[in-house]
Amino acid sequence: MPLQLFLNELSAPIEQLARAVSVAHLQTLVAIIRQAQSIDPALVLNSDVPLANLPLGEGTTVASVRNDGDCVEESLYLKTVNNRAPLKLAAAENSVDPDLCEYRLVAGAPLYPGEAALGLGFAHMFDGLSVSFASHDFWLERAIELDLDRPNTEGEIVTAQVSARNAADLSAIAQYADALRSSLVSTVSNGAELWERREELLPNLVFIPRTRQQIQGIHQGDPILDQAWIKLSGINQAIEAWKLNGGPYPMFPFNVRPESRSRRDLAAFNDIHGNRRIFSDHCDLAPTEARIHFIVESDPLRRALIGHIGRKLGIG
Repeated sequence: MPLQLFLNELSAPIEQLARAVSVAHLQTLVAIIRQAQSIDPALVLNSDVPLANLPLGEGTTVASVRNDGDCVEESLYLKTVNNRAPLKLAAAENSVDPDLCEYRLVAGAPLYPGEAALGLGFAHMFDGLSVSFASHDFWLERAIELDLDRPNTEGEIVTAQVSARNAADLSAIAQYADALRSSLVSTVSNGAELWERREELLPNLVFIPRTRQQIQGIHQGDPILDQAWIKLSGINQAIEAWKLNGGPYPMFPFNVRPESRSRRDLAAFNDIHGNRRIFSDHCDLAPTEARIHFIVESDPLRRALIGHIGRKLGIG
């Protein structure tokens, strides 16, 4: 599942604000989402209302700011983001019954004590990230404490205290980057399982025959397994975002570069149809010397053709 961001509906500014403050709120929101897309280009931004209707102060929305000629670029960017509203759609689309649990701000919270907190709650439920407007110092906290009410095995309602990751500025994204990347790591135990589940886990990738042995040869505990998954899923997510957002070429969340002219012949392999092609684009599987080589295709489908997963070509 892509990285899930949830707009904290309780932080939305509803009081009368100077236009410059509303504009700053929108600019910060867009900067946070862009930074999060460097972790997962295919992220989903869940909100209580469609983004155009998002309040930025009394009588002000994203749409009204755009219509007045402010934040034109930011507004256009938000149209490219995979937005899902209302918030409960996240639960419905993942076969989760949101009525079986309730998240509330703790009684000691400086704002809205004891009130339901959908965005924060879903961020905890889906191991994602809540995104808050800096409309109060409370929303600058990196972790927001919540009470979670849910039935136990006997049907009795029990309360547990949990915390949701929260970001109201770019530094919060930097703090949580590793944890969010880890939440995207597959639970496959070895290369054989990854190969068997490749169509399920990596639907935007096609693997040429020579990669089967390379992937199946990755054993449990081999450090290349996590790296291979991170890079393969990153390519897959970049293709998914490319399909959703358009553009001439996918935006990868890590360094992808072409093979040098003197080494291009080393990356020549037969594709799934037996045609000889140059798999020039590649990325590193740090800290090893391994690489993934691939070709980005746009016709007949937008996808990536994986041609090599293993040691740097030409070094044995």
